[in-house]
Amino acid sequence: MKEILSQAVTALAAILQTRDTLLWDGKCATGVHIIVARGSTEAPGMGRAAPVARNATLLVPGSSIVTVDYPATFENYFISQAAGAAGFERLVLQHVEACPNTKIALIGYSQGAHALMDAICGAAGDAYQVSEKLTMALKEQVIASVGFGDPSHTAGAPWNAGTSNKTGLFARNNVTACEPYADRIRSYCDTGDIYCDLGDDAAIHGSYFANYSIAAADFIATQYMTIQLKNETVPAGDASSPDTPVKSGAKSLNRASWVGVVAGVVGTIGFLGML
Repeated sequence: MKEILSQAVTALAAILQTRDTLLWDGKCATGVHIIVARGSTEAPGMGRAAPVARNATLLVPGSSIVTVDYPATFENYFISQAAGAAGFERLVLQHVEACPNTKIALIGYSQGAHALMDAICGAAGDAYQVSEKLTMALKEQVIASVGFGDPSHTAGAPWNAGTSNKTGLFARNNVTACEPYADRIRSYCDTGDIYCDLGDDAAIHGSYFANYSIAAADFIATQYMTIQLKNETVPAGDASSPDTPVKSGAKSLNRASWVGVVAGVVGTIGFLGML
């Protein structure tokens, strides 16, 4: 446990001192490989969703972050959004092919969340449909998907989080395709959001990361922990073989140890958020 805490502190220092990591360096993550899609009109990079991805790397040392390269424009919205969904697919399959043992988390904000959900569920029209290869990856490698302010938000979906009980601007008519992954998805939408709730308060659409960044990162870390314990593995600490999990016979962490690590780092993140 001390080793993991040490890795978390090292990751924290790196995050505070360096710019966002946007491109994959070709190495297999020993933690979670995180793919982020920014919101409409945000500059290329992680955009407002950056705190969620950063916090997740603190909770799961050895994680990596890449971003979806897509237009993220209001103009030709559906073309842009479909490109985002295709971008998620490309990055997921790229990593699965190179690093079949690494787990993946997806994060999207606004149009990026719409793209994320289309990558999981498919689009309502013909702009983008989920491929067979991606479906397999969603079953085996993608452990968590988190969206914020998704215009395709659908009232009553089992993965909904936040305060909204309404459907969004481009609500899905059918969520059946997403249901096999329901326990791996969180979609945050608050009452009044102009896009996911059809409200009238533009400020709410930009407020998610002040309210839910830590909870969303904790969801990703908990999903990862659950998979690791289920497979009787812990995060690989040997950098020479980053794509090989360490079996329980070598090093093992029980659930209580993992919860202690996560709680400690979450506390640190919360403290830093007040600085």
